[in-house]
Amino acid sequence: MELNDYLRVIRTRWVWIVLATVIGAAVSLGITSMMAPVYKSKASLFIQVESPGDTSYARSQFALQRVGSYPQLINDPLLINQVVDELDQELDFQTVKSSLIAANPSETVLVSVTGQAADPRQAADLANVAASVLAKNIEKLENVNPKELTVTAQLSVRATPPIDTISPRKSLNLALGLVTGLSFGLLLAILVDRIDPRILRVKDTERIIKLPVLGDVCREQGHGQHGNRRKANGYRQLISNVLLANDGHLPQRILVLSANKNSEFDAEQFATALASMGKKAVVIYGDEQEFAQRDDVLSEFGVTEVLTGQASLNTAVQVHHEIPMGVLPAGAKQPSLRKFDVVSQLESLISELEASYDVVIVMTTMNTEPIDGAAVALHCDCVLVTAKLKKTTYGKLKAVIEDLTAVRAGATGLVMTRHTAGGLRWLNR
Repeated sequence: MELNDYLRVIRTRWVWIVLATVIGAAVSLGITSMMAPVYKSKASLFIQVESPGDTSYARSQFALQRVGSYPQLINDPLLINQVVDELDQELDFQTVKSSLIAANPSETVLVSVTGQAADPRQAADLANVAASVLAKNIEKLENVNPKELTVTAQLSVRATPPIDTISPRKSLNLALGLVTGLSFGLLLAILVDRIDPRILRVKDTERIIKLPVLGDVCREQGHGQHGNRRKANGYRQLISNVLLANDGHLPQRILVLSANKNSEFDAEQFATALASMGKKAVVIYGDEQEFAQRDDVLSEFGVTEVLTGQASLNTAVQVHHEIPMGVLPAGAKQPSLRKFDVVSQLESLISELEASYDVVIVMTTMNTEPIDGAAVALHCDCVLVTAKLKKTTYGKLKAVIEDLTAVRAGATGLVMTRHTAGGLRWLNR
C-alpha cells in the first residue's frame, strides 16, 4: 500500500479508528479505576562517623565506604519484625517487607527509606518507623568499640503523607489506552479495507481506477418535486460531462455497463434528460434481470424475440410519446439463443433503431443474456461503467475495465450510483 492508500483508508474507515480509540481509552480508564491506589513516602538518614584518632577527611571516606552496605539491612527479618511491632497496625511480615525500599544515593552519606501503602499516612508512618529501626540497627552493629569509632544514624528528613499516588498513573494509562486503541483501529481499518474493499468515496475511485467520474446519480425517487428536480439535474449533469468527454459531440450509441447486478442507474431517466435537450432516445435492456421486476411492460416481446425472429422491432419497442422515448425490454430467457447470433445481429438492430432515434442507450452487464457488455461494447462509441457506492468493490470494477480492454473497447468514464430516498447528491470531485 502507498501513502495515498493509507490516507484513503483513514478517510473511509475513520469510524473503525475512532471506535477502537474510544474503546481503548474506556478500557484503560476502567482498569485504572479498578486498581488500588499506591502512595509512596520517603525518610532520610544522615550517617555521621566520629573517630578521635582520624582526620575529618578519613572519617568521611570511611562513612562513604560503609554507608553503601546499610540499605541491605532493610531486608533483615529481625528488623522487619521490629517494624511490624512498632507500627502497631494490622500489617503482616510479608506486606511490610514488600513495602519497604532502602537506598544510598551515590557519593552521599545518606540512606533513604521508602514506604509504600494504600493510605498516604500509613506510607509515611511505615517509612519513618522503618528508618528509625534501621538507624538503631546501624548504630548497634557499628558501635562495638565506642572509644575508637562511633557511628550515628540520624533521621534528618521525616516522611510526610504524600498528596499524589504513584500508581495507578491515570494520565499515563489513558495515553497508553488511546495510543493502543488508535494503533489497533488503524490495523483494523486496513484489515477491513482488505477484506471488504468496497467503493466508499467518489474521489478515491477516480484515482484508483484511472478513469474520470462523469456522474454521481441515484435511482430512487426524491422527496416531492424538489427531490425529483435534483435527480433530473443529476442526469443532465451527466450528459454535460459526457459531452465534455467527447469534445462537445453527443454519442449516438451509449453503452451503460453495470459492474454488478441490479444497477441503480436509471436509463429511462437518462433518456428523459436527453429528451429535454431535444434528443429522442431509445433504451435497450440487455439483461433480463434488470427488467424482470417491472410491472409497466406494455409488450411481451423484447430483444430476445427480435433476435430470434419471433417479433419485429416495431412490435417490441415500447414508445412513450409524452417524453418522447422508446424502451426495448430484454424479453424472455431463451437458452437456445447463441452468442454468435447475438453478436452478428447487434449491428443491424442498432442501425435500425438509429433510423428512428437520435441516441441508442444499451443497459446491460458483463456475461449476461441476451446481450452482454463485451458484445455490445464494440458497437458503441461511448461506454459508461456504473458502480454502486458501498456495494461495488474495486476488484469488481477493475475486472470490468479489464474485460473491456480485452475486446479492445475502452471505457469513456465512470458513473457512481447510489440507492437513496433523498434524491441526488452532487458529484464530489
